[in-house]
Amino acid sequence: MSTPKSILALALAVALLSVCAGVSAQPAGRGDGPSPELMAKAQTLEAETVAASLSLPAEKSAKLVAAYKAARESHSAALRAKQTPGERPDYQVMREVTEAESAKFEAAVKEFLGADETAKVAATLGTFNRRWDRMVLTLDGMNLEEKPKAEAMKLVMNHVEESGKALRAAGGSGDFQAMREQGEKLREKLDAELAKILSAEQLTKWKSETAMRGGRRG
Repeated sequence: MSTPKSILALALAVALLSVCAGVSAQPAGRGDGPSPELMAKAQTLEAETVAASLSLPAEKSAKLVAAYKAARESHSAALRAKQTPGERPDYQVMREVTEAESAKFEAAVKEFLGADETAKVAATLGTFNRRWDRMVLTLDGMNLEEKPKAEAMKLVMNHVEESGKALRAAGGSGDFQAMREQGEKLREKLDAELAKILSAEQLTKWKSETAMRGGRRG
């Protein structure tokens, strides 16, 4: 049974996820999120970015894309099975589902990747990060040249990994304000790095389209 302390830690973790770049809380294609086709495109872009950062050969890159897409679909299906329409999500259950699905994904990629490569995949793709989806789709829609697009995608990947580390480090601290401030700092860092690649107009679009409801940015 969950203790009050663990519930508090979980609530704070979920809050940080919304400020940084949270674990997937909504199945693909539901609500006002991207269509299934766009979700598939985002997942391909994410997996290809990680594969490129690891200098994977084409065959392993393709395997990673396929494994990631399958894992995301499995994760969404598992969440749907645990959710009741009209009721608030049970974040404890969501966390347990995500941890279990992430472990399955990690085991799958271990079949064709080394230990260090698997660790990188787990720290990025293994978060099942829906805010990453929105970010890569926004960049993809800007029709950037190949090199700056790859650089921008890598910056976002690094942001996702840093946000995950911040979440783990902050878990159980009980300092919501510090957690939120850390999330905002990471986002400001990402925006500053992207400002070196994007035009002023593109940066404005980036900030607008990746903003969270309520004015916060992930």
